[in-house]
Amino acid sequence: MEPREIGGYPIVRTLGAGGQGVVYLADSPAGRQVAIKVLHSVSDTTAVSRFLREAEVLPEVASFCTAQVLETGTADGVPYIVSEYVDGPTLHQAVRERGPLRGGELRRLATGTMTALVAIHKAGVVHRDFKPGNVLLSRDGPRVIDFGIAFAVGAEATSAGPLGTPSYMSPEQLADERPGPAADMFAWASTMVFAASGYPAFGADTLPAVLNRIMHAEPDLGGLDGDLRELVAECLAKDPGARPRAEEVLLRLLGAAPVASPPRVRWWRVAVAGGIAVAAVATTVAVLRLNAAPAPGVVVPPPVALRLSGAPARDTKEIQVPELKAVFHEHPSDPIKLTSFLVKEGLLREPAYVRTLGKETFERLEEFRDPVVSPDGRFVASIYRYNNTVGAAANDVQFTDRETGESFSVPTVAKPMLIRQPVWADDNRRVLLTLHQADKARGFAIVDMQARTSTAVTLDLDGYHSFSWAPGNTVMAPAADGLHFHRLDGSESRMLDMLRVTDPSDAGFSPSGRLTAALCAKPARSVCVVDTTTGEEHSRFPLPTGAHLWTWFNEDHLVLFNKAPDPWTVTIVNLTGQTIRPLAEISGTDDSWWLLHWSQR
Repeated sequence: MEPREIGGYPIVRTLGAGGQGVVYLADSPAGRQVAIKVLHSVSDTTAVSRFLREAEVLPEVASFCTAQVLETGTADGVPYIVSEYVDGPTLHQAVRERGPLRGGELRRLATGTMTALVAIHKAGVVHRDFKPGNVLLSRDGPRVIDFGIAFAVGAEATSAGPLGTPSYMSPEQLADERPGPAADMFAWASTMVFAASGYPAFGADTLPAVLNRIMHAEPDLGGLDGDLRELVAECLAKDPGARPRAEEVLLRLLGAAPVASPPRVRWWRVAVAGGIAVAAVATTVAVLRLNAAPAPGVVVPPPVALRLSGAPARDTKEIQVPELKAVFHEHPSDPIKLTSFLVKEGLLREPAYVRTLGKETFERLEEFRDPVVSPDGRFVASIYRYNNTVGAAANDVQFTDRETGESFSVPTVAKPMLIRQPVWADDNRRVLLTLHQADKARGFAIVDMQARTSTAVTLDLDGYHSFSWAPGNTVMAPAADGLHFHRLDGSESRMLDMLRVTDPSDAGFSPSGRLTAALCAKPARSVCVVDTTTGEEHSRFPLPTGAHLWTWFNEDHLVLFNKAPDPWTVTIVNLTGQTIRPLAEISGTDDSWWLLHWSQR
C-alpha cells in the first residue's frame, strides 16, 4: 500500500519499485517535487549497507551529474533518501521504446555521461554499476544515479564477491579484484554500445556466455563508428591499466585531445607584493590518482575525499608560515594547497621553500631557484631565478627525485633567450616553460624529464603573458585582447576574445577544463566565467575594490586575492562572487615580495 507521506513529504505517486526498495514522487514544503527512495525492510543487512552507502557517497559527487541528495532519515525504523527529482526516462527505457541513438544525440550522451564520470572520479568515488538503467535522460543532460554499491577509493571494501550488473561488469570485477575508476570506464563503453545498437558489447544471452565473452572475447561494437568507436574500443581493454582515464576521454570527445594522455593544467595567480607586480605561475591540476600506490619510501597523508566540487569545508586548521608572515586555513578535503614559495630577504636574495610531504612545514633550498613540485609529490623541477646572471647552465631545468635524492639537469635554449615559469603536466613527466627575451614572451619550451630532452617553440608574439597548459594538450597565453590557445607545434588553434587580462594570471580553467574564468572584456573590473569550448557565458560578478582573480578552488568556486586591507586576504568565493571562506592572510608592506606555487591535489 502506498503511504500518504514519508518524513513530512506528501506522496504523489510511485515512480518505480525493485527487489530491495521503492521510489516515490513527493512534494516538498518548498513546493518542488522530490524523489524518495525507501527500503522494503531492514532485515536484509546487505541491502541496508548498500542503501546507507548511497546516502554517504552521493553528497560528495557534483550535483550537476546526479540527483542531488536533499535529506536522509528513517520512517518507522526504515531508512529513506530524499533527492532531487529528475524528470526523464532511463537510457535503457529510451532505447527500448525509441530505438538506438544516432549522430549528435549519441555524441551528446557520450559527452554528458563522461563529464559525469570525471566528476564522480574526482570526488574519490568508483560507481561500480554504471549501466543504461542507471543513466537518466533529463532535459538538462544525462544524470548518473544509483550509487548503492559505489565506494570511496581508499576505503575498505565491505562486500564479498563481485558486485554490479554482469553485462556491464569489467574483467577485474568478475575476477573478484578490487575495481578502480577503470572499471567504470569499461562499463561506460559497454553502455555506449547499448545506446548505439540496443545491446551491450558482450551480449545479453546466458550468464555464463556473457561472462566468458567479457573475460576472453572481443566486444561487438555494433553501430558505433569514427572516433567514438575507437574510444569505446580502448575503454573495453581487458587490462584496466590500458584503458584511458575519464579526463582524457572527455577531452577527446570534445575534439580537443590527441590519443596521448593530455596534460591538464590550471593557471594560478602568484601574488607579488609592492604595486601589483605579479609574477605569473601555473601549477598543475593533478589528476587524482585514485587507485595508484605511492612511490616506495614516500610519506603520503591518508586518503581523503577531496571536495573538487560543492561547498568547501569550513572547519579548517590554521597553518602558520612564519617565513611569509602568513596564516593559511586548510582542511584535508581542500583540493588546493601551498606546495612551494619564494620570499624576498634582501637585494637579489629570494630563498625558496618546498613543503615537506604529508606535513605542514617547509624546507628551505640552498640554491636560489624557482621550484615547483610534481603532481605526485615525488619530483621537484627548478630553474634559476636570475638566469641572466648565470653562465652556460642558465637555462637548464634541474630535476630532483625526492625519494632517492638523485638530481640531474636538462638544457633547454641558449641565451639571450631565458626560461621562466616552470609548469608540470599531470603525467609527472613534462614541464612547460615560457621563453623570454628582452622581458617579453617569445614562445615556450617543453622538457621531458624521462627522456631528458627539450623542445622549444619560438613565436612572433605581441603582448602575450606566460604560457600554461590548457585542455586538449594545448597551451594558452593570456593577452590584452583575449586568451590565445596554441597547439604544441606553435600554431594558434583558437582565441577567446570575450575575456581580458590586465595581469598575467587573471585567467584559469576549472578542474574539469569545462569552464574558464578571467576578466570580462566589459566591464573590465568584473570576472566572467565562460564555457571553455563554446565561449558561452556561465556567470559574472564585479570584483571588490583592491581584489584580483587568483585561481579556481574547485569546479564551483574561485579564489580572490585582495591587497586593500592589511593583512592581505585570500578568500574562496562562489561563481557569483559571494565570499564563502578565508584561505589565507598574508602580512603586506611596501617592500614585501613573495612568489607562491599552489598545487591542485
